[in-house]
Amino acid sequence: MKTRWSLPKKLFQGPAYEGLGGPLSVEADRDKVDLRLQVYRMFPQKVVLDLFAGKGYLAWLYAKHGCEKIVCVEKNKKYFEVLKRNMAEFDGRIVLVNMDNLEWLEEKLNPDEQITYVDFDAFGVPTPQIKKFFMRYPIRHGLIVSITDGLIYNFRRMSNVDLRKHYLQDFYLDVEAGKPKSIQNLGEYCIQIQKQFMDILCMRYNAQAFPLYFKVNSRHAAVYSSYLILPKLVGVTDFKRYVGLRVVKHGTVLSTSRSFKGFGEA
Repeated sequence: MKTRWSLPKKLFQGPAYEGLGGPLSVEADRDKVDLRLQVYRMFPQKVVLDLFAGKGYLAWLYAKHGCEKIVCVEKNKKYFEVLKRNMAEFDGRIVLVNMDNLEWLEEKLNPDEQITYVDFDAFGVPTPQIKKFFMRYPIRHGLIVSITDGLIYNFRRMSNVDLRKHYLQDFYLDVEAGKPKSIQNLGEYCIQIQKQFMDILCMRYNAQAFPLYFKVNSRHAAVYSSYLILPKLVGVTDFKRYVGLRVVKHGTVLSTSRSFKGFGEA
């Protein structure tokens, strides 16, 4: 498959990425790059957050194709050294952090920064990082969230993983035994599980999520997806108003009027 989002061959040399089963034979998946960049170019980008930056495959393309600032977080020291070399040409509008991404989200994430694009390109399940981001970053404007979700891979390799904890929903065969369904049982529901996970998060944090695409990768190990995240609209669609309840916060009735901010505006 041809793609217009080309990576320079002279860059990104260094240690191979490693999964639970050893080195990965495919590092820069063309479907992943092509779908992400199509979505990325649809909207004006201010601040981009790459929480699984690795050696900078995606970060380099995001910086090359337009954003005011990009923050790259990578905890692996070997990959981080390669990341610094690859991103050197964007000095002045890039922040590189050698730190665990959950710790960075907890300690360093600025809730007032105009983040318009967040990438969760994990080798496993990125739901802890996604949950932490929503917990720490109030959704006041439109932004894009792109995800590489290893749900399928984890069903194959780790049948005892607590999927109820990761995806905030119960899809177990035997609740008492606590054993999840196999990947054969889930099939096409993998995509629905992720979508419902995003909806549950948005319900908790006053936002709404609109899926832009889903794609199972060529190795049948992960799902690529992107979502448009917007603030929750308060008005006639609010269930409380349908049943005659007032929307009250701290004893004050909220107005039905709310000015909507544009993409990247707070």
